[in-house]
Amino acid sequence: MNFSTGELIFHSHLKNEDINRHSGLNATEITAYQYLGMTKIAGALNILPKTILNETIINDSTNEAIKIYKVDINYPRFYRNFLIKSDNGRFSLRVANTFSLEITSIKLKRAGSDIRLHLKPKMLLISVEEPLPPRGDMHEYFAPTTRIRRRINHCTIL
Repeated sequence: MNFSTGELIFHSHLKNEDINRHSGLNATEITAYQYLGMTKIAGALNILPKTILNETIINDSTNEAIKIYKVDINYPRFYRNFLIKSDNGRFSLRVANTFSLEITSIKLKRAGSDIRLHLKPKMLLISVEEPLPPRGDMHEYFAPTTRIRRRINHCTIL
């Protein structure tokens, strides 16, 4: 992650086929853990990616979506094919969803071997530096005060 530009960069998406080398985590979980760790180290809490860059794509399903787009220049079809049908696109969509981000646009870069996804938050983040409001009596949120007082007055401790 380049915190100065807000770009989350993936140089490759490769799944190790050796079952003995699997950690039990999927790529989306690993990305989330690495991202959260880096934000803590960099002191960049509450900073979400603005773009995702998939560099030097070699995945067959993604390259198929790119080929179709280069021929028909149909952006809505490319957007759908990339995010729904290609492995890189589905991974990018899962990462965006993990961080509650919406993919607003997709740009094909550098002669078709890089794809940049532009993102925006689905909802505003609550700052981790700001404390939660003070705790109140939980009962005030669930029942009128008179009913609570009645219950308290009739309670017996054995």
